[in-house]
Amino acid sequence: MKRVLAVLVGAGIAVGGGAAAWAGSAGPGGANREAAKTCLVPARQMMPEADKAELREAVKACLSAAGIERPAPTPEQQAKRDSLRRCLEAAKTAAPGADKAELRAAATPCLEQAGVTPGRIRAKVTRARTCLAEVRAANPGVEKATARPLVKACVEGR
Repeated sequence: MKRVLAVLVGAGIAVGGGAAAWAGSAGPGGANREAAKTCLVPARQMMPEADKAELREAVKACLSAAGIERPAPTPEQQAKRDSLRRCLEAAKTAAPGADKAELRAAATPCLEQAGVTPGRIRAKVTRARTCLAEVRAANPGVEKATARPLVKACVEGR
């Protein structure tokens, strides 16, 4: 999970992020988060056996109907996303039974060519973890929603 998170942070995008993470992009105000929660309740009631992907699509449709759209990625972000997908799919194809460590090792040369180097990813993850530890130390018992903008400000300040 940590490796996957590191790749996503390094890519600067969340491939297939959940509705709650998507709704959190509104910032500290949380208006989109509340709208997503409001959409999630009826979606769960209508589809009690649905998996996360089905719920995500239902919430996206509800939010679109409410006029809340996720901003489209920039051309640079889309190019990085596409190259990241290609690298990971090529690694999975080359080593179908491999574990996460083997897949990461197999994808590393491709990721370096795409400009997503593991060293850069590790540095970003390290900064985020350091900032999270600082925020938690300064604000014991802080909730995730309150800590998120503080950690983000800390990471951007470094």
